[in-house]
Amino acid sequence: MEQRTNINTQIVDEASSWFIECRAGDLDEAGRLELDTWLRRSPEHLRAYLEIAAIWNEGPALDPLGKWDAATLIAQAAEDPDNVVALREFTSDNKAQTSSDPATVPHESSQERRFIPRRGKLAFALAASLAGVLAATWLWSQMVSSVYTTGMGEQRFLKLADSSTVELNAKSRVRVHFTRDERAVDILAGEALFNVTKDSARPFVVGVGGMRVSVVGTQFDVYKKAHATVVTVVEGRVSVVTPAPVVPSKDIEGAKDRGDASRSSTPMSVSAGGQLTITSNLATLVEHTNVAAVTAWTQRRILFDSATLVEVAEEFNRYNSRQLIIDTPERLQFHISGTFSSTDPESFVRFLRERPDVRVTETASEIRISKKDS
Repeated sequence: MEQRTNINTQIVDEASSWFIECRAGDLDEAGRLELDTWLRRSPEHLRAYLEIAAIWNEGPALDPLGKWDAATLIAQAAEDPDNVVALREFTSDNKAQTSSDPATVPHESSQERRFIPRRGKLAFALAASLAGVLAATWLWSQMVSSVYTTGMGEQRFLKLADSSTVELNAKSRVRVHFTRDERAVDILAGEALFNVTKDSARPFVVGVGGMRVSVVGTQFDVYKKAHATVVTVVEGRVSVVTPAPVVPSKDIEGAKDRGDASRSSTPMSVSAGGQLTITSNLATLVEHTNVAAVTAWTQRRILFDSATLVEVAEEFNRYNSRQLIIDTPERLQFHISGTFSSTDPESFVRFLRERPDVRVTETASEIRISKKDS
């Protein structure tokens, strides 16, 4: 059998649901249009659907002798006592009958019909109504709000309903909520690169905590880190509202001395090439940054420019199951510049091993970095 490619589990679940509906013949015209929209939203959607279909077509080859028919599987399951649950049978005299063996449960006769008491019918009706309301509420929430995620090392490309695109980096999570008045995306975790289709009547707003990035049509990257959020504008211009006061990076030390960091913040504009870094109490603006380094992750590369070892480890740990652990980072105060493959942590480990002051200890689950004693 051909080896399957790794696909985001959420996409596989969605593709499986669509495939089942198609096989069951339950799709009406509106459903077919919705499926077409889902397939066009991302190349990963189409690939997942085709792979689910291929697995279905290969089903007979998995059991060519037909040993595992439904009756055989049911019989084998019944032989396991842990799979059998005693059922309570209600008859016309309202007496419960219990059996541990499904084969010995009495069959109802024409004179002895099971029934639900009047009070039970009312409870059943109320439960069914409640279930219907909950199902309708869930369906409505799915229609107006969608959550997309990526796991470790995964990346995902999305095409939204307005033709805007979102590229999700590894270990990311976003919520998309479109209305007639606003196109909203919340960054719940990780990083996303946006390419927004222009629509002056309906602004595109990205929220991260208390920060809001508003645009009409542009390209920009938002990265929610552990202790900061970084907004980098690739093309165009964005408007940012942040709870922290904004200070140009060249004036940041003077601003701290003057106490300017306590002043209230106002909406500000960030142009192409600009980068805004927001922490809990301060926002730092750099008018010209290395945009290529910021977006290198879309090419499976990580570009560092005088980054600390802690910052480097944070990046690598988004892509690899073996985590980089920094022991006593205060003793390793050097900075790192260079380009590395996000899928090849060994290249970075080799780089560290060449430093005379660094000790690298590897296990099956982690790569521990510490300072060598003199």
